[in-house]
Amino acid sequence: MEKIIIDNQTYTREKLNEIENESVREFLIEWFSDSPTVNLHTSGSTGVPKLIVAEKSRMVASAKMTLDYLNLKPGDTALLCLSVNYIAGKMMIVRAIVGGLNLLIGDVSSNPLQNEERHIDFAAMVPLQVYNSYRDKSGRFSKIGKIIIGGGAIDRREEEVYSSAPNEIYATYGMTETLSHIAMRRINGVNRSDYFTPMENVDVFINEDENEDENRNVGPLVIKAPHLCAETLYTNDNVEMRPDHTFRILGRKDNVVCSGGIKLQIEEIEAKLSNYIHADFAVSSKPDEKLGEKLVLVIEGEEGSLTLKPASTLSKYEIPKEVFYVQHLPRTESGKIARAKVKEMLNAKC
Repeated sequence: MEKIIIDNQTYTREKLNEIENESVREFLIEWFSDSPTVNLHTSGSTGVPKLIVAEKSRMVASAKMTLDYLNLKPGDTALLCLSVNYIAGKMMIVRAIVGGLNLLIGDVSSNPLQNEERHIDFAAMVPLQVYNSYRDKSGRFSKIGKIIIGGGAIDRREEEVYSSAPNEIYATYGMTETLSHIAMRRINGVNRSDYFTPMENVDVFINEDENEDENRNVGPLVIKAPHLCAETLYTNDNVEMRPDHTFRILGRKDNVVCSGGIKLQIEEIEAKLSNYIHADFAVSSKPDEKLGEKLVLVIEGEEGSLTLKPASTLSKYEIPKEVFYVQHLPRTESGKIARAKVKEMLNAKC
């Protein structure tokens, strides 16, 4: 694994300086160095970004896991349209090295297929890129063999739109600490599912000390994957797990609002509100003397009328007590809504 193929051109360790793309070149120089580790940074979507030192051997294990799961073969083309500053972009490069894939360096933009004419067997995208690429009139999206989607939840309505696409499309679950995804679920075709299936040699279970529902196996997800992460990883993601250890994401534990003694999962409410709101928005909370916390809605854009119909999808507890309009929602560098900063913004309005 001392070489990489980029757009049909083979680059060895000695020829890395010939690579035009600066971000790719700098990562490959770091990867092919004698150091057994590389530096990674988390996205900071739920707090302050942090530095993680990852072992290259574990990144190779992660790459092999994905290559095997998707049955990718040497010579298959893989589109890099994600920032190399984060784990998703770095792992596309590592998969190309490990699997002998032909890496195609594309546009890191919201519509990466807009100017793309090359044949693509495999691509990784974030939901916004999929949204725009699917609607691109060129039809290039449907010609990609296999697509994995990460970096954020997929809107339920959008998932239904993609369900009839002719290619293989997967939602992924993972994080920087697990060196990309540790579980996938098919979102189209006959094998589509709402539940993630753990990948090979990945054990998942519920933190029994925080199981919140006696009738369902619900609580924070725990991941044990020693080939990827040396320590057992206790996540902040609340999930519902079935007996076969497939699981459905409910939302983050720290995105639970306790209002008047009722626990409300922000992500589940946002999924319901997406049927009514066609702008970017976030559900959050503010301190309240009576309720402890009250649920609030923050919408990006000009103030306008908003009609909620609680009888249809929202329970009476899930109806936001206040609605705020802002010009721009705070976001991380990777485009995710920075929830901690949203709360800071709301607290400043108290």
